[in-house]
Amino acid sequence: METYPVTVGQLSVWRELMEIPPERRWEANIQWLWDLPEGTTEPAVRAALVGLARRHGSLRTRYVDNGAALPRQWLIEDDDELEATVHEQVCQGVAPIAEQAEAELREQRAVIDVTTHLPFRALLLTDGDRPVRLIVIAHHLTADGVAAMIVREDFMRLLAGERLPPAPGPRELALEQQGAGDGRLRSAERHWRRTLAAAPRAAAPASGAAPQRIGARVRTGIPMPMAHAATATTGASLSSILLAVYHRAICELTGEPRHLMFSLSNNRYGDLQADMVTSLVQWAPLIMEAELSRPGAPLAEVVEKVHWKHFSALKHAACSPDAIAAAHAEQPDADAGYHYNPMLAPPGFPSDDVPMPTAVEYYEPARASGPNFYIIVRGLTSLDLDVRVNRPGWDAPRVAAFVDRVTHELNTFARTANVPSV
Repeated sequence: METYPVTVGQLSVWRELMEIPPERRWEANIQWLWDLPEGTTEPAVRAALVGLARRHGSLRTRYVDNGAALPRQWLIEDDDELEATVHEQVCQGVAPIAEQAEAELREQRAVIDVTTHLPFRALLLTDGDRPVRLIVIAHHLTADGVAAMIVREDFMRLLAGERLPPAPGPRELALEQQGAGDGRLRSAERHWRRTLAAAPRAAAPASGAAPQRIGARVRTGIPMPMAHAATATTGASLSSILLAVYHRAICELTGEPRHLMFSLSNNRYGDLQADMVTSLVQWAPLIMEAELSRPGAPLAEVVEKVHWKHFSALKHAACSPDAIAAAHAEQPDADAGYHYNPMLAPPGFPSDDVPMPTAVEYYEPARASGPNFYIIVRGLTSLDLDVRVNRPGWDAPRVAAFVDRVTHELNTFARTANVPSV
């Protein structure tokens, strides 16, 4: 059995996975729900799933657990073995569409052992005898948000009968990172050490009850064309504008002018990575000063500085998680920071949405793992936020004040910049 090194992205997910209790490792699962074209048959779905694994190496990869040492990836190379394994391990059979909700929950909560099984599975939903949807569960080692779109597009092409050649995968990327890409990884390590050394120190833990898990789903009511039109007046990116708004709210609610922030990068800046199906996302650390986002100042006056600070950090996002752990060990009292994940459609993506009032739904997040202050921004046709907080000092009223501050500033910015069209 020939094995290969893992990429720094795969290693990042692996290290995080090892910190989760075994019974909660389902939290590494990503769920997709695909509508199927009229006339789809179960054999065609099975054949397309085999074709996906044949095209993308990450979908036919299992992992060797070497304990504290680096894991290794090993791929199924024999086509007959691959087809048999997909039918046995990936295809979970058929369920009626009426049971979709129960099936989604059951599949999401079932742990995938990536040392013995392929890292994805699929359950076909039918209306009578007619296949209508496919529930797909992929381990986060296999895919990130960008990869999810690539997998879905390739599945539909395969389902339509198109033949797709093998694509570069994490095996090729891992070998590149150990060769020509090594210098970039060393530069990223230096950036992490410098940033954590300069980070604010963590507050002493308060006695008493554990922090609350608080979540908020926010519909800002801002259509993406409006957000992009407002952004075009600034010379910055929408991602950086959102980061500035996020930081200003944190400054106002904590009374502190300086914070360690983490922005999620897709790390798809090279030709090899652009269309690769694997997990490439990693955190990029940066220190945000109040001067960068000056609470009270017009947003358009400050976002350019935030943009270039943000851009510089994202260049150093791909980094060995073991090097990051060593940097944290050198600065054990550095603050845990505030995390930010923008997932934004580019300008020109079609949207018929119209401005709507802001709506907020509060909930208790199911996941106990992950960052203790995390804002996810989803912008496909409209701008939506998911805020997850599990941080000392942040109770429900304070989280609500944060949500109100962020949504008010975003709406003011978007609507003011778009007058008189709105």
